[in-house]
Amino acid sequence: MVNIGYDQAIIDIINKYGADIIGDEKFEQEKNFIQHGITSTYTHSLCVTYISVWMALRSKKNVDMRSIVRGALLHDYFLYDWHEKNEYHNLHGFTHAKKSLKNAQNDFELNRKESEIIFCHMFPLNITHVPLSREARIVCIADKLCATGETLSILRYNTAFAN
Repeated sequence: MVNIGYDQAIIDIINKYGADIIGDEKFEQEKNFIQHGITSTYTHSLCVTYISVWMALRSKKNVDMRSIVRGALLHDYFLYDWHEKNEYHNLHGFTHAKKSLKNAQNDFELNRKESEIIFCHMFPLNITHVPLSREARIVCIADKLCATGETLSILRYNTAFAN
């Protein structure tokens, strides 16, 4: 079992750049949808953001931390239960990045990197949406790490972080 800890410096970065998103009532709707295993889309989005910031800090490379935080928070901002059976959810893995980007653009002001992060986070499943920026690659990798841990039920979140 991997336990995601609680590093206050990472939380501070997330709050600095993403407080408006986290406090938004539409973003909080993600609490109503399961993403992987028993993990809500809300908790998954916070985990991906946390791991993305952690990776960015350790990379020692120049990154746009604001874009990482905002893109990671909104990468799965599709706002529906993809487990419900209907014709629109059958290809969820291939279509939700575009839906998430559209929703995010409607509700928040995004820069180019934030848009790229959201649109390209499903690479390599969406082979044509290659993450070109360092920020988009970081979030794409963090998403795969969190999704794998959640699906295999080997990832446990500190409740102080992901409530």
